[in-house]
Amino acid sequence: MKAIADLHSHSTYSDGRGTVTENIRAAAAIGLERYAITDHGPQNIGVGVGDENKYLVIKEEVRGLRENFPDLQVLVGAEADIISLEGDIDLSRETIEALELLIVGLHPYVWPKTWKDGWDFVLSNQTLRVTRSMEEKVRCRNTKALVEAMARYPVDIVSHPNLEMPVEIREVARACHKYGSAYEINTGHNFQTIEDVLTAAKEGVTFVVNSDAHFPESIGRLDIGIELLERAGVSPEQTLNLKAEQ
Repeated sequence: MKAIADLHSHSTYSDGRGTVTENIRAAAAIGLERYAITDHGPQNIGVGVGDENKYLVIKEEVRGLRENFPDLQVLVGAEADIISLEGDIDLSRETIEALELLIVGLHPYVWPKTWKDGWDFVLSNQTLRVTRSMEEKVRCRNTKALVEAMARYPVDIVSHPNLEMPVEIREVARACHKYGSAYEINTGHNFQTIEDVLTAAKEGVTFVVNSDAHFPESIGRLDIGIELLERAGVSPEQTLNLKAEQ
C-alpha cells in the first residue's frame, strides 16, 4: 500500500518546528495528494495554539499559499483536546465549523473544564505514573470521555488511541465505526501493536495512517504504520489515506 495523504501534523503555531510554508513544501516534495495542518487545541498545556482564533490565521495563510502548490490539497484542521469526562473539547462550535478537519484525542496535560474534571480525569491519569492500582477505573473513564466526544462532535479522526492515557480499544473502535471517525495509526509515536490493529479491525473501523509530524522532514513518513496494517491484513479499502501500489 502507498500513502496519498498525511492528515495529522503540527506547525510553529503550536509545538511544531516547521512553519506552515515549510510543512506544505515538504508535503508537496514527496508527492502527497492531501496534507493537513492540525495544531494542538488551546487547552493543551504548554503546546496549544493559545487562542482558537489562530486557526483562522492559519487558514488565511494557507489560502495565500495554495496557488503555489496546485497538485496538493492542503487542509486546515485541529487536534482538539478532550477536557472533561463528558467529552467536551477545547474548541467552540464556530471554530469547528470553520475547520476542514477535526481530530480529537486524549492528552495527559490539559486545562480541564471543571475542577472535578481536573481531579477525576486529568489528575487520575497522572496517578498511573506512580501506581497501577487505579488503572481499570481510569481506563473506563478515558474510554467514556473519548466515546462521548465522538457522539457530540463531528470527529473525523481519533488521534493515537491508547497513547499515555489507556482506553478500551474495542469500545473506542466500535464508537469510531458508529460515528464515522477514522482510527489513527500513529507513526510519530510508533506505539501500536498488531494486536491493537486486529482488535480495532474486527469492529469495522476505517483506519488512517498519520505521521503526527512536528518537523517538516517527518511529514509523510508512514511506512511503519503501513507495514503494521499490511501485517494485520487490512486492505486499502479499509483506510482513509492509502491505496494499492501499482
